[in-house]
Amino acid sequence: MNKYPTTNPVEEFNRNVTITNLKINHLEYRNVEGKNLFERVKGYQDLIGQFRKQKIILYERRNMSAPGQECYGMDDYGDIFYGINFASADYLGLCTNEQAKEAAATAAQEYSVNSCGAPLAFGASKYYMQLKEELKDYWNMKEVIIYSAGWLAGYGVVKGLIRPYDFVIMDELCHNCLTEGAHAATKNVFRVTHLSLEAMEKKISEVRSDNPEACILVVTEGLFSMDSDYTDLVALQKITLKYEAFLLIDCAHDFGCMGKTGKGVFEIQGLKDFSNVLLMSGGSKCLSTNVGWVACNSFEVIDYLKFFSSAYMFTNSVNPVQCATALAQLRILNSEVGVRLRTKVLENYHYMKKELNSRNYKILGYPCPILPLLIGDELTCRIVTRLMLDEGIHCNGIEYPIVKMGQARLRVNLQPQHTKDQMDTFIETFDFCFKKANKLTQDSLERYQLYLEQQEQQQQHTKNNLNQVNFNETKMELKKPNL
Repeated sequence: MNKYPTTNPVEEFNRNVTITNLKINHLEYRNVEGKNLFERVKGYQDLIGQFRKQKIILYERRNMSAPGQECYGMDDYGDIFYGINFASADYLGLCTNEQAKEAAATAAQEYSVNSCGAPLAFGASKYYMQLKEELKDYWNMKEVIIYSAGWLAGYGVVKGLIRPYDFVIMDELCHNCLTEGAHAATKNVFRVTHLSLEAMEKKISEVRSDNPEACILVVTEGLFSMDSDYTDLVALQKITLKYEAFLLIDCAHDFGCMGKTGKGVFEIQGLKDFSNVLLMSGGSKCLSTNVGWVACNSFEVIDYLKFFSSAYMFTNSVNPVQCATALAQLRILNSEVGVRLRTKVLENYHYMKKELNSRNYKILGYPCPILPLLIGDELTCRIVTRLMLDEGIHCNGIEYPIVKMGQARLRVNLQPQHTKDQMDTFIETFDFCFKKANKLTQDSLERYQLYLEQQEQQQQHTKNNLNQVNFNETKMELKKPNL
């Protein structure tokens, strides 16, 4: 097994964890109250501060080189590391593609490095307009609107089209941008059981029965990234047609990397009828840019969004460098090279899953570039992520509230360029770190339990002494003469 040690001094890290507060639910600190805005948020440090002191909060790791299959990085505490990268969401490993770098450099020379204005304020470029055209062709959709980020596209399309008297029915695991957009648009938001077509149809039927003339938008995702699973989009689209509802599919995690030509899960499943469908996606996973977009076969819908989607109208356009980069990557996705990359990343997935399953580790979901490796306990997951970094493996620990309590996991992002040796190194390193983290977690819990017992004994001792003092004082009172 290859080792990728930290570039810091060689002494072994002491990753013993001291627990002072078992609360790990961030949401308990969300709805804070009090008139002093600055003071009322300080209690959150009771949760985060203890783990930050022990360097197991890894919130702002940063790249110190191009995020390829191996790279340099720095953690939140200034420690530099080097190793294999299973953290970056670059599903086809295109971030170091020379064609894209040349396209970006050409656009920078041609347009300089301006931030652009909003589209209505002279902010578009020839690369921006060309990207719209090629996205339409790639997805075979009639119209596309480009947002400055995938999050803005998800939020912007829902908020731009839905009004307070409309209804949104969505899978309970839909992305934050979609739920935020829905709640910003209307109070009539319903979240249904993940992937359940029965629950979805039941809720749509109820809403339509009670509101025969209302607009209903059903929202789901092509690939749910935290569980790597998906619903039957063909069946769901038929259900929406049955009740005169409309369907929005967020394809952020399957665009470019799934399906024969990379269109996404809807291509795998054979969805053909887009008469009531909006597609949404972003470029951060396969286009190496932060661009987002919404596609539809209705010119009127896309044109309406230009004027009534504030996330579009009041945000600067995607700059020429990003648009040129996205164009170069999109052309690769649409080529034989793209086919080979999609094939190879799935081969890597199957290899990793087989080897991890053989060691009795559980992998969630379906084959795709994201491999969710279940750990369960939140503290153990944090320690595993820290230990993996110490051993030269970059990966992301995911926990509540992103996933359910007790369902913490590593989200392993695979690339076609990962070699067998690199994957074997990950597997052996994870096996070692997971066992070590379990012991560290158990030891810390035992010390915490002992601490609580000592605290309880001390409190009982103090209470007994106080009772004795009160008893003696009472006796003294009784002995006083009655003058």
